[in-house]
Amino acid sequence: MSQKTVVLKSVSKKYPIMKAQHKDVNLQDFWALRDVGADIESGQVMGIIGRNGAGKTTLLNIIAGVLSPTEGEVSVSGKVMGLFNLGVGFQDELSGRENIFLNGAILGADRKEIESKLDSIIEFSELGNFINMPLGSYSQGMRLRLGFSIIANLDFDILVIDEVLAVGDALFQNKCFERLIDFKRIGKTLIITTQGMDLIERLCDKVIVLDHGSLVFKGEVSEGVNRYRNLLNTEKFFVGASQYKKPYLIENTKKWADNISDWGKKFGGKEVVIDSVEFINKSGVKTNKINTLDSFKIKVFFTVRDRIENPHFGIAIFKNNGVYCYGPNTEFDGHIIPELRQGRGCFILDYHKLLLAPGDYKISIAIWDKNETLAFDYHYGYHELIVTGPDNKRKELLNMPFKIKCSNVGHRFTSFFRDRNAKPDINPDLLTDKISQVKHDNNIKIECIKFLDHNKNKKDVFMTNESVKFDIKLAYTKPASKDLYLWAGIYRDDGVYCQGITAPLCGCMDYGVVFPEFSLLPGIYSISVGVWDTAESKFLTHHHGIYPFKMVFDKQDHGTVFMEHKWRWEGV
Repeated sequence: MSQKTVVLKSVSKKYPIMKAQHKDVNLQDFWALRDVGADIESGQVMGIIGRNGAGKTTLLNIIAGVLSPTEGEVSVSGKVMGLFNLGVGFQDELSGRENIFLNGAILGADRKEIESKLDSIIEFSELGNFINMPLGSYSQGMRLRLGFSIIANLDFDILVIDEVLAVGDALFQNKCFERLIDFKRIGKTLIITTQGMDLIERLCDKVIVLDHGSLVFKGEVSEGVNRYRNLLNTEKFFVGASQYKKPYLIENTKKWADNISDWGKKFGGKEVVIDSVEFINKSGVKTNKINTLDSFKIKVFFTVRDRIENPHFGIAIFKNNGVYCYGPNTEFDGHIIPELRQGRGCFILDYHKLLLAPGDYKISIAIWDKNETLAFDYHYGYHELIVTGPDNKRKELLNMPFKIKCSNVGHRFTSFFRDRNAKPDINPDLLTDKISQVKHDNNIKIECIKFLDHNKNKKDVFMTNESVKFDIKLAYTKPASKDLYLWAGIYRDDGVYCQGITAPLCGCMDYGVVFPEFSLLPGIYSISVGVWDTAESKFLTHHHGIYPFKMVFDKQDHGTVFMEHKWRWEGV
């Protein structure tokens, strides 16, 4: 009789959906896992597969002892080693050799074991003389090699692996696969999650299929892989849950694309099929090139094959690097569509003003069921939108209208300084690795920044679309040069550069930046301020990331910027 090395009995894991301060709201907990039961035998290779958010990583963390279940029991026999993030705990200033000891200790190995395996680890990594160089000089591929080599040579009974097998070049990947085969031959227990079904089919003895935290299948690999692929055909267009509504304030809505490598794909059950999509500019011309700050519309033509009750429409705009700009949908906006009958139809989303900076964007479009669970048709990052403007080289994400004025001189700047003659080529990338730092200049000093509402009251929490003013006070020891420009940058707390504000220094000390409608969606942001010397192409002085503020909203939305819009539909 085979020995059971991992036993899961009704394992569940829940997380609070919102912060505790919303005590007046009856919130439902989020269950990452619900009533999962399974046995894994000693020497078995078990694959755990499922869509994004199915609960795979949570289950692996529970097996590895990183997390404790909220309900249920977990029994593990033997030494468990978790391979969740290759090179966790690595220190750039230490050599590769020194990092072997550090990482090995984090993984639970004592110094004696690491010393006995040191030569094998170095040989397996194929790093040669680089092993004595600082880790900061390594490429990402070299770091991954070292991380896997440590794991591959330490002692364990059960190895838990989470999506980390794409290590280095093809030859080294094959070497890693062969090492896993070796573990299998000598009777080690392996538990693996990956999106690569070829690896699952080649390596695993059995599979577990999870969906929305529940166990939907356990058994033979071929049948399990087919169940997983069927689930992909009903991929969820997730934009949030219906409980995120009034009466409380939404505090964080920013998101990134789940996986930009899947852009250009279509999913769905095809009860409704998206036939075509049109972008129409303010002049009524069909084009996917839209000028910044212009109105435009997106028309989606579809065919209904079977009668559908209470469908939802959604459109999401992403920057080409995966930043989620904005994603309205009919459910959040309170537009109820009772049913769709067989035939052809069209839904239209009118945007009043495109608040995105010039650049390339991806559009996701979906029609999904009343429970926001199954997509009838989902075009994920499938459509291209090109935002044009006077300055197509801008690095920021947004283009929210603003005005700048000098209060002590009376000179008012109302243009946006978009033309290259008026706006210098300021490089905010020079600051990205210097968060919460200050650089001083002997001749120009940034004294303070104040956040004000429309009543000129100091505050640091604003409602989306509220009028906002930033007061910037400078001090000079000598007159400002014509080569100097004032720059202010708005950043999300995850480092996304939202918007830049530029004006030539005209000799005044006090500058006011006014946004008539500050359209940032909920989250934590900060203001950076600097004085840029066009002659030297550098910041003379700057305060970077030291002026934080918070945005809230009484409406559920996702992304970075709220853009006024209107839904319409025609036909079925």
